Amino acid sequence: MLRKLVLLFCFCFGVHMAGSVMAQEIYEEAKGLYSTSELLMSLKLDKGRKIQIRSVESLKGYLNIMTTTESKVVVSYFKRARTSSRSRAIDYIDLTSVTLGDISEGVRLELRAPNPPPWSLNEAALLEIEIAVPESCFVEIEAPAFDIDARGPFSGFVVSSSLGRIEVSDVQGEVEIETANRRVSLENATGDISVQTSNATLVAFDINSEDGQAKFENEGGDIRIDGIVGTLNLRCSYGRVEVDNFALMGGRSFIRGLSEPVVVNLSRISDGQLIVNNRYEDIELTVPRDVSTSFSLSVEEDSKIEVLNIPFTADLVLDNRLNLTSGDGSSLVRGAIRGSGNIYVRGADED
Repeated sequence: MLRKLVLLFCFCFGVHMAGSVMAQEIYEEAKGLYSTSELLMSLKLDKGRKIQIRSVESLKGYLNIMTTTESKVVVSYFKRARTSSRSRAIDYIDLTSVTLGDISEGVRLELRAPNPPPWSLNEAALLEIEIAVPESCFVEIEAPAFDIDARGPFSGFVVSSSLGRIEVSDVQGEVEIETANRRVSLENATGDISVQTSNATLVAFDINSEDGQAKFENEGGDIRIDGIVGTLNLRCSYGRVEVDNFALMGGRSFIRGLSEPVVVNLSRISDGQLIVNNRYEDIELTVPRDVSTSFSLSVEEDSKIEVLNIPFTADLVLDNRLNLTSGDGSSLVRGAIRGSGNIYVRGADED
């Protein structure tokens, strides 16, 4: 008798014994795309602690991370399914879970689904998630198929083995971002920085690496940096390199290119070294007219070296090599090209 009463209650009030999906509103957001209404969860987290975000590879979606002055994490999200069948959409949504729990360093957000997933190649389970975290938290993400937009301030930001588009700003601490075939953007970052992508554009703005070298790497895509103070280690293959407003502050910096131009605008050089190597394309360097630097420049046969608009003393002049000193030569700029390609050094135009 009791079992009959329980079944009657479930039927009348829409209780789904295997999960919570039947208690959620499922609607067709667009043709073949089904979604829940907005879902919410929160958990206490103090400023400066860590949030880990982990997702299985079978889930795709979007993470929007922002900061708040409150001492808690607030997660709002939508579960979605792309399929032609409403019943399959309900099943897929039911099999997708989002949980928030405590760990020793802070909190962990887990995004789970079966492995292997039940959906076919032309179907998908999707999550759109907005996360508010306390200011100066350390964010650590392992969510291979998610695009990420994050606006700090954060005390650190780490994304490992991603295949998504990533845009991050305002990090005062460690930055480690690794993705592939998608665009990466980093803005207003200070500390130990490492950013890597491939076959897409990598851009960075307002970077401070005085206390730790900034590393950028791209294969098959451009690298563009506007505003960097400190030291730089950059490697780019089959993509154009543009570094503007570079204040070289001590230490040794490296820029390596392959088969595309390397263009560098040095706004300041202070007792540092810059080594620029390229293969099969030009190097263009713009420096302050009053720079105090020793230049060591070399190209291969049938290429040229051209120096304009800076006062210098020539130390060595050969057909494919030029050593010269500007000012007291307290810093060093070394440029070399293998294969065809020219080197152009120009003093910056006066305002």
